[in-house]
Amino acid sequence: MGMYRLGDIIRMTRKSLSITQEQLSDGICSVETLSRIETGKQNPSRDNYELLMQRMGRIRERAYSMLSVSDFKVLEKMRQFEDYIRLYDYKQAEIVLQEIKKYLGDSILDKQFLIRAESIVNYRLKRISVEEFLDGLQEAILLTIPRYGSISLANWPLSMNETGLLVNISTAYAENDDYRKAIDILEEANRAMNQSYMDEQQRINFQINIKHNLSKWYGLVGEHKQAIEVAREGIDICKKYKLGNALANFLYNITWNKEQMIDKGLLPAEDRKECLTDLKQAFYIASAMQQPFIVQFLGEHIGKKYNVKIGLPIDSR
Repeated sequence: MGMYRLGDIIRMTRKSLSITQEQLSDGICSVETLSRIETGKQNPSRDNYELLMQRMGRIRERAYSMLSVSDFKVLEKMRQFEDYIRLYDYKQAEIVLQEIKKYLGDSILDKQFLIRAESIVNYRLKRISVEEFLDGLQEAILLTIPRYGSISLANWPLSMNETGLLVNISTAYAENDDYRKAIDILEEANRAMNQSYMDEQQRINFQINIKHNLSKWYGLVGEHKQAIEVAREGIDICKKYKLGNALANFLYNITWNKEQMIDKGLLPAEDRKECLTDLKQAFYIASAMQQPFIVQFLGEHIGKKYNVKIGLPIDSR
């Protein structure tokens, strides 16, 4: 969930700036003390923490907002919640959320997570409007970025919570047909990724999510070549890190945009054959990755667009 101890934040910030422990601790604390802080063996005093972060040019309030008091059991439940959201299983996500609420602490991140989670579940289960959904998400992000909406986040050191909120906010704008605003938010979040307090795996997951949504929004505003380029960048990331969950979505985005270009006379009609081949590949990838919602969606699209009925191979065992 991207929730870190103060020592984690100090360590990640120091390494991102290529500062040695000796350089950072000079005149503030001993190198041994800093080492214990960074490894979680000792908590920093408030004064030392502020001095260390100030030396690295980081705003104290931002760093404190990244500290969560939730225990590991709660964090595991939060991960389960996110997994159900990705699987579009919002009812099961709500069940897990009710369990999480019993154990949440009073930290800013816990409150931020709860507001975001309830907003997502209530919107996806059609209990609130898209405007109310957006209001909830903006309320959540203001907890850690009080000037959100009036400052650029391109060079902002985003936490994982904040990055997730920006993706959700972008989606809310897109579902309200404001695709340009949705694109602007995602492009800004994408630029901010290099400054984020996230490990490599977390950053990769968000890059895939951001590129998937960007390819959709660019397509919906008619910028099909840009949409295809972004989707191909997403496929390259998936291949590099051996991540198959997003491949079907990226293949569909590429194909959908090619279909639009064919319909507009920007690509030859003969390219429809290649589109069908790619859609079938996406269908079988989604099946192999056990993504029933995507499998059903792709099967319906192939049937409607190409008048072809596609099914899963019969298990020969």
